[in-house]
Amino acid sequence: MYLVTGASGNVGSLVVEQLVNAGHAVRAYVRSPSKLAHLNGRIDVAAGDYDTPDAFSRALDGVQGVFLMNIGGAEGFRELAQRAAARDVARAVMLSSAMVEFLPETMLGRAHREKEDLLTAAGLDARFVRPTGFMSNSYLWVHGIRAEGVVANPMGTGRAAPVAPEDIAAVAVRALTDPGSTEKTMLVTGGETISVPEQVALLAQWLDRPLRCVDITLDQAVENLARAGIPHPIAASIVKSYESVREGRGATVSDTVERLLGRKPLRFEQWLKMHIDAFR
Repeated sequence: MYLVTGASGNVGSLVVEQLVNAGHAVRAYVRSPSKLAHLNGRIDVAAGDYDTPDAFSRALDGVQGVFLMNIGGAEGFRELAQRAAARDVARAVMLSSAMVEFLPETMLGRAHREKEDLLTAAGLDARFVRPTGFMSNSYLWVHGIRAEGVVANPMGTGRAAPVAPEDIAAVAVRALTDPGSTEKTMLVTGGETISVPEQVALLAQWLDRPLRCVDITLDQAVENLARAGIPHPIAASIVKSYESVREGRGATVSDTVERLLGRKPLRFEQWLKMHIDAFR
């Protein structure tokens, strides 16, 4: 049995799906079980959050591995890590961030590293999946596309290697279930570097409509994220990664997906084709 936290989220939902499709027993740990009603009969569901450690302990019954997110404060996370260790959970896999490696001085870089260290300190066999920017971050463009046919771009012509959530989940599932897995930290990127204008051009082709890519400042990008509901300090930290890409420091490509999964990562156009209806 594998326990998946954040099981209704962008990556956690795919971890659940991939584990189930591989024949593993899954228990989802979510604040709102109703979000997983479509999986009734296929998985166990436990209600709880990162600030309800007793509920988390109950959810650990019979669990051999747990998938964790960077959620909540350090003290609450430490409590969950210690409870997992006390229940002899064989392995913990955490969705961390490439910012731990490339922007360690930022708030998000520090926060992810802190959670990584807490899992290790608890004595767990912990593995850390560190993705670069998600391809699904392009969903932030949907409102502008529908309203005006415009994508706001704070990254200029800088290139990055965004990664599909499907590939992030697949690496996490491999780290969680493969007893022969030895890698503790896994930098997960896409297999190609691509700029925002290039992504927008592909999106225009698949939508069969003209789109404009409009440059904005980093300060404007922070405000746009804040308006989308992201707390201002987190938005400011995210935009540090935009700045890195704009300045030409975001083009790292890792071989993690191909090495661990035996296939190439999804290209942006492949991922876009799979999810084009979200942009219509």
